[in-house]
Amino acid sequence: MMSSWDEDETAASAAEAATTDIELLKRAWRNEEAAPEILRFDSPLVSRVHEQIQLLEETLDDFADSGVNDLVVSLYQMDLDRTLFLLRSYLRLRLQKIEKYMMHISRFDDLLSRLSPQECQFAKSCAEIMEKHLEQSVLSKLPYGYDSVTRQS
Repeated sequence: MMSSWDEDETAASAAEAATTDIELLKRAWRNEEAAPEILRFDSPLVSRVHEQIQLLEETLDDFADSGVNDLVVSLYQMDLDRTLFLLRSYLRLRLQKIEKYMMHISRFDDLLSRLSPQECQFAKSCAEIMEKHLEQSVLSKLPYGYDSVTRQS
């Protein structure tokens, strides 16, 4: 049987872990924003933050069902919104870098290995679409030797 002290300690350690993951996500976001190249995707961190978001959503639903004080619910909702914003911003920043440097990233296996599987697929499809567009609109009209996206004479 768990005492009240054990329950409080468990809740405190869970809150500390959540804070730590949020701080790690903030650091990853700042590092990604400051780095000129795309950094390695931290899949375990993103999945943990995603799980924490789901837990917060479930907690909010439970609070709404049990009639908890509106102030407490709004504080939890604010924390959830902040965490969602941070995660979305981090992922959006990575996608923007992939779009901007898709040709460069798609040429080097080292850079491709830094991406998540979904990001890798996104980078490859963006590069293919861009190559097809350039081929149809510009490169087909250029003389031989200048008709390649990657090769220039």
